[in-house]
Amino acid sequence: MTNQDNHDEYNPRDNFGRSLRGLQSSALKTVIETGDTIVCKQSVPSLAIYENTSYEVVAIYAQSFNEKTQQVEKQMMNCIDGDSSSNLPSNSQLYISLFSPVHHKEPVVVSPEEVGLTTVRSELGNAAYLAVPGFVWIFVASSFYNIYHERTGGSFSDAFWGR
Repeated sequence: MTNQDNHDEYNPRDNFGRSLRGLQSSALKTVIETGDTIVCKQSVPSLAIYENTSYEVVAIYAQSFNEKTQQVEKQMMNCIDGDSSSNLPSNSQLYISLFSPVHHKEPVVVSPEEVGLTTVRSELGNAAYLAVPGFVWIFVASSFYNIYHERTGGSFSDAFWGR
C-alpha cells in the first residue's frame, strides 16, 4: 500500500494494527467477508501466498464469461459461507483478492480452493486442542515442584541433580 505522498511504505506498526483489527473483526465469524483476516493452508509461491499465513480479504467476486457479449463479467459478493457455490450465478467461478503488507505491494487474486481458505475461528479452535493438554502438563509439573519444595525445602534443580 502507499502512504499520503504516494510512496511505498512498509510500516510494521501499521501492519500490526491491521492484523489486530482483522483478528478482532473475524475471530468469531463462521462466514468470510471483505476486510476479514483469513489463513491460507496451501502455498502459491508465484503469488507470494504462503502456507499458514494470514491475509486480508480485499474483494470477493464471482467471474464468468458471457457468450453473447464475449466479455468477462464480475459480480461482487458480500461474503463466502459454507455453501457459497449454491449462491453463485451459473457457469461462474468464485475468486477472492488477498493482501498482506509483508508479502505484497498490491492485492493478488486467487480462488478459495487454490489456497485452501480457512477462517481464523477454525484456526483458533485447532490451536485450543493443542493448548489444553499443554496447560495440563504445566499444572502437573508445577504441582510436583510445589510438593517437592514443601517437603524438602530444596529447589527443582536440587531434585534434578539428586541432592
